[in-house]
Amino acid sequence: MSAEPPPTPPAPPPAEPPPRPATADDLRGLRRWLLVAGVWAVAATAIAVIALVKANDATNQEETARTTGQLTQEQKALSRRIDDLEGRLDDLAPAEDVTKLDQRLKKVENQTSKTDDRIDALSKDLDDLQGRVEDLEQAPESNTDTTETETTP
Repeated sequence: MSAEPPPTPPAPPPAEPPPRPATADDLRGLRRWLLVAGVWAVAATAIAVIALVKANDATNQEETARTTGQLTQEQKALSRRIDDLEGRLDDLAPAEDVTKLDQRLKKVENQTSKTDDRIDALSKDLDDLQGRVEDLEQAPESNTDTTETETTP
């Protein structure tokens, strides 16, 4: 009659950490990608212009319509991507807010350091007082009362 222990339930998945505030590096990175998207948009526009010029030179109107449709689709796709990037940029905290938050964090760190120093000093004082109390408790009782005097009648 050996009973197997019940299987242990699987561990719950780790909780997602809360989102962190945007840093100055995040803003720089986003600006960099926005610039890259802008460069791509300019390049796509240049390619579109070249293709449009070639399409105008073509005698076949069907080819012109197909090229124009493709250019329009690409332009819309690039516009959506740029709009998405601009939306992400708008959602990030301004650099001024990040700077203020960094200053507040440094102030709290300094106050924490000072508090730690105070706690260390109080801990030393408490240890000293505990040592004194122990010394007083361990002193023999006979040595503690030296004020009694005997008188002879």
